[in-house]
Amino acid sequence: MTTGVDLAGRSHQRTSVLLRRWLAETHTPVAEGRMRLTIGSLRLGADVVYDSPTGAHSFGPIHVLDATGAPVEVAEPALLAAACSADARARALHDAPINAADSGTLLDWLLDALPRRAVDPLALPADLVAVARSVSDGAEARRWLSTHVEGRLLPAIRGWEPDDAAGATAALLTRGALAVIGLLGRRGVVHETDLIADLADRLRAIADAYPDAEWLVRHWLTSPTLTDLAVLNGSGLRYRAASGEIRVRAVPFEVRNPLWSGAPDAPGVPIPELGEGWSLRPVQVLGADGGPDVALVHRWMNNGHVAVNWNQAWPVPRWQDELAGQLAGRHSLPCIVGLGGRDVGYLELYRVQRDKLARCYSHDPHDLGVHVAIGEPDAVGRGVGSSLLRAVAEGLLAVDPDCGRVVAEPDVHNGASVGAFGKAGFGRAAEVGLPNKNSALMVFGRSAPGE
Repeated sequence: MTTGVDLAGRSHQRTSVLLRRWLAETHTPVAEGRMRLTIGSLRLGADVVYDSPTGAHSFGPIHVLDATGAPVEVAEPALLAAACSADARARALHDAPINAADSGTLLDWLLDALPRRAVDPLALPADLVAVARSVSDGAEARRWLSTHVEGRLLPAIRGWEPDDAAGATAALLTRGALAVIGLLGRRGVVHETDLIADLADRLRAIADAYPDAEWLVRHWLTSPTLTDLAVLNGSGLRYRAASGEIRVRAVPFEVRNPLWSGAPDAPGVPIPELGEGWSLRPVQVLGADGGPDVALVHRWMNNGHVAVNWNQAWPVPRWQDELAGQLAGRHSLPCIVGLGGRDVGYLELYRVQRDKLARCYSHDPHDLGVHVAIGEPDAVGRGVGSSLLRAVAEGLLAVDPDCGRVVAEPDVHNGASVGAFGKAGFGRAAEVGLPNKNSALMVFGRSAPGE
């Protein structure tokens, strides 16, 4: 007989699964302690009681919050599923597969899952779940890992088609050994970092002993991110097959790699030479009110055509603090751009390694990124943006010989910005989920796309 306690426990389990997935698929930072976030119009609060390096976080009761931040009620799975579904569809373009009339929704999956007592839209293989539930201590976990690597992982690696690192990673690693390690860590059976270090040692031994496995194993050990499968957020998602049957079609996305030992610290952000009538200088913050540059950036950011995409129509004091903070750090460099002697736009140049985007793709330590706003309304729609973007990308590659890529992440809904980047020679490499939007990952390499 199923009791009320069982039902409440399963409800929290489903809600926790959905929340873990949403945090991962939107690359939202997680830390132990009180967490508040908004998904669409739904405000949520929960205590993160276990912060997992593999994303297998554990939460206390998950509450719906009112406008003041006070808890109203426990969040039910259906409510969270509806919020995630609505937000994911809103993040995507209207003609994306997730928005097709026959694609189904996350709620369709949930209604189908309830009688089956399923809790995860993309559950792990049953034998791995059984391992995660049955292993009782660290010694047993290490024995399982040894057997798993030698008997299951190694043969699969050696039999995998070359050049499909993404498919192999999702099938064998993130939804294999790392997922089990995360579940064991959440249960308190092991310290995840210890078992992850053990796995890394075993993988290095495989790479040394089996040349036909080295291509994949080296990728697992050296890439900053690993491929996983998304089931809540992504333009390509579907929840129904052509037959109408409930069937989740997941899409790949990148997650932080717990096996990666990190990269040497990259230098600060260089100042490029733009040429062709352009000028570029770092913002200056002067005096009690910030000075003319702060006032100029504030004016631009409060112009409607900028505010709608940047969402930073802040008062002058906040912009003064923001710009001073950037200038004092090594993450980003705020700049004023001029054309023909007139200031026309604002740039933020940044090292990807120190940015939120580092969680989203397999970046190099020297990758540079750019945010751009053409502030003057009469300079919009005249090719100024694309000309500037190409000049900035080429200038950054010239001033930093170790930089192989300049990247950007405009909102997928900002067609004008995506188009300007494309016209400037940036190629669209992927769609990435961020805490407040889905972005087109635009990349300008030393050999620009199409050249």
